[in-house]
Amino acid sequence: MVSCRNVILLLAVTALLIPAGNAQAYTSAGLHGGFSSSPDQFVIGPHLNLSAVGENLYIVPSGEVGFGDNVLTLAFNGDLQYRFVVHRSKIRPYAGGGLSVFFFDPDGPGSSNTNLGVNLLGGMFFGEMNRRPMFLDFKVGLSSEVPDWKLQFGFNF
Repeated sequence: MVSCRNVILLLAVTALLIPAGNAQAYTSAGLHGGFSSSPDQFVIGPHLNLSAVGENLYIVPSGEVGFGDNVLTLAFNGDLQYRFVVHRSKIRPYAGGGLSVFFFDPDGPGSSNTNLGVNLLGGMFFGEMNRRPMFLDFKVGLSSEVPDWKLQFGFNF
């Protein structure tokens, strides 16, 4: 059963998926997918690439559904990325972290569970100059409530 605390956390993370009014002009949406470990799954979902909230600092909300390892998972993520400037390069490496509301529903008689977890992340953001932003992302779960790691590729429309 989902507790009141988890519902409030889910609503807070969902609010991150709604772009701010003046940032909307620079917001793009896209899809990402990849693999996670523990549970070992294929994950896919939408994300938003919002305008910078500070110099080289971005909030990237996303959602994912995971399939495999005899469990269905849903994740709602609020990630904060610092994108490094590499002169004479169109690739922008980034590092950051985020919170994740993670829903876990095993096949069979096991009960479902919703938890809040923490991730560290790093990756490469590229293609921004061509108006086709893409990224390669690696997340490490810092708490037992989220997968041990995720490797994902994403693109924006």
